[in-house]
Amino acid sequence: MNRRYTAPTGRLAAAVLLLAACAASTATTAAAATAVESEQAETTQQLKPIVVEGETDSQREDLKADSVTNLYRVEASARFGTEVFTEKDIKALHPDNVFDLLDKAAGVNLIYQGRRSPYIVEERGGGTFTYIIDGAVLPPSSNRILYKFPIAAIEEMQIVRGSTSLTLGPSIPIGASNSGSGLNTGFIIIRTKQPKKTEAVLTASAEKANGGHPVETNESVYAGTRFGEGDKGQDKSGADAGPIKGYLAGLAAKMDRPSQDDWYDGRSNEGGMGSAGFALGKLNVNMMAYKDSGTLEMQRGITAAGALMSDKWWYDPLETTLYTTDMALQWTPNQTTLFNLYKTQYEQTEHNESFTTSAATLREFEEETSGFGLRHNARFGDTLVQLGGQASSSNGFGPNLSTAYNRYDTTITGWSGSVEQKLFNEKLVLDGGYRQDTKHIDNSSTKVTADKANNDVDMDPAKVYALGSRWQITDMVALSGRYYHGDQGTSGDFDMKPLPKTGPLNPERQERIEVGLEAEVKPWFQPGLTWFDIDTENAKTASNTTYVANGATYYYYTQSDELRRGIELLIKGTIAENTTYKLSWTRMLDGETTSNGVTTDALGVTTPENLFGLTLSHRWDPYRFNLSIKQVDQWTNTGSPMGVSTVDGIGDYTRIDANIQRDFQLSETLLTATLFGRNLGDDNYSSRYVTGYYPDRGRTVGLELSWAF
Repeated sequence: MNRRYTAPTGRLAAAVLLLAACAASTATTAAAATAVESEQAETTQQLKPIVVEGETDSQREDLKADSVTNLYRVEASARFGTEVFTEKDIKALHPDNVFDLLDKAAGVNLIYQGRRSPYIVEERGGGTFTYIIDGAVLPPSSNRILYKFPIAAIEEMQIVRGSTSLTLGPSIPIGASNSGSGLNTGFIIIRTKQPKKTEAVLTASAEKANGGHPVETNESVYAGTRFGEGDKGQDKSGADAGPIKGYLAGLAAKMDRPSQDDWYDGRSNEGGMGSAGFALGKLNVNMMAYKDSGTLEMQRGITAAGALMSDKWWYDPLETTLYTTDMALQWTPNQTTLFNLYKTQYEQTEHNESFTTSAATLREFEEETSGFGLRHNARFGDTLVQLGGQASSSNGFGPNLSTAYNRYDTTITGWSGSVEQKLFNEKLVLDGGYRQDTKHIDNSSTKVTADKANNDVDMDPAKVYALGSRWQITDMVALSGRYYHGDQGTSGDFDMKPLPKTGPLNPERQERIEVGLEAEVKPWFQPGLTWFDIDTENAKTASNTTYVANGATYYYYTQSDELRRGIELLIKGTIAENTTYKLSWTRMLDGETTSNGVTTDALGVTTPENLFGLTLSHRWDPYRFNLSIKQVDQWTNTGSPMGVSTVDGIGDYTRIDANIQRDFQLSETLLTATLFGRNLGDDNYSSRYVTGYYPDRGRTVGLELSWAF
């Protein structure tokens, strides 16, 4: 049985829609400009426009791209590979959850499976992301944390491709270390909402998928205020202004998606967030606390033969607690010290039952991560120097994912330094940096009998060098380039041995090159082309086999090489100030994995060769129309702890999402109604095969009401 229930919209339809959008953008430019001139000549009285909160980009100083108070500032030469979703963008896209929003980014392939680790995010053919919320580096269970993190809590999401900016976070994964500490290839950075004034927003939505699925509901309430920022001795709330400026805010959110037994893909969550911050003289402090409790059903697979798997697995509860604080002390306009501190706690209870038998088991797992970061930014004329260090500690215990036993306690410490130099009136910017991270293993094992394996040892340090440049060739055209070199040897404190009858293990090396050409031809036509090359040699992974040496137990390791190379085209623009679009195409030119002398081509096998994306927004007050299209090529192989499955019909889909938003001014409040649809082509596509296909629910339509005070 094919994993589809209806015929896909198809690649041809996607191509026609994308080409039509480009043609329409070009053809209507002249007409749009004429219309604008005509409107300016009008002398008739116009209604006062409705101003929607959040429609303008955030002016927070710590979110500005080049601000020295921005904890996640990336170098000028790396911004061509960084994509930012602002609060305005998020509202227009109206995503279902954090992963649905990520799927709108260029070069990202979102993979879903009805298994213990539900979401896999690949960028440019593979790699691993590190996820950060307000400075908190999330643990390995991040995909079970983020699916339920409220979209209403997010002010900005930053996708940093390539991970060549060395000050953002550790270059190696935090958490359990029964696998080699390979180098990260990207960061997902989420910044939570801060109030712009005294405000409150009530939001409620209901949606229903095709095929008889129950109605899904979402509700949230957000309220916040700012103080100490008024003129003439009073702040915006009318209270006397003082030396302290700041804000207070809170959010409560609930989500419930019931399911049918023959799908078993339900989920739910209840959570809350509180945030506060203040500025006193040269000191700025932000604090955030978040807690939630949710459930997640693991969707039943449909085999290639059409059989429905009998597994009845689910999490209840999944609980997350997150505390963060960050501080900026601006000694002078050019000297700033940044500090952040965080702690995350995660607990899950997994239920394993069956729809056909009475068998039942219970698995409980918990993990905790805490850490801090310290950095100083110093400007000397056109020179920026950044020096800092970070440390994180993680521990976990219990059965998790496909491993029946986990026990680990690890620490990562690292430091970085970088210099950025502007030349020729900022037409040329050069930068270079170095980072070193070391993972210390107090203990890490996946078997009770191996609890003494790899105890009190250091993995070999990851040593990373990066160089970048940005050349503003003309006022219209800019050329950027990044080079990254990362080394991680076999080990200095314990002998990392290969499996018996395999070759010797060699030091791990990773090189990345990115070159981007950007042009601002017209406001309605701003193309960019990126070429990327990611070459990894001798990536280490721990096997399940151990050995004993000098009275201690250690794991054997394996290694493999990986090559990913491709191009990414991005065209964006604004037409007549009321229409914006973004068109992207990621084309993988090479994708190879070499292990034990055998090279395997990944393109069309384990990863799609092409990804297309289009987003289009149009404002016609008081209406806003938003469209999102994504087309993904097919691939055939899925690797998992159950082995490798080779089947037809993974990927190969076109997904169309759209919404219409309408504003209603009610006295001094604003009511926004959003009619939305997801997967309008009703394509029951699948992106992974393990116990079977896990098809998308198909066409989903819903209504959201948001009332802003």
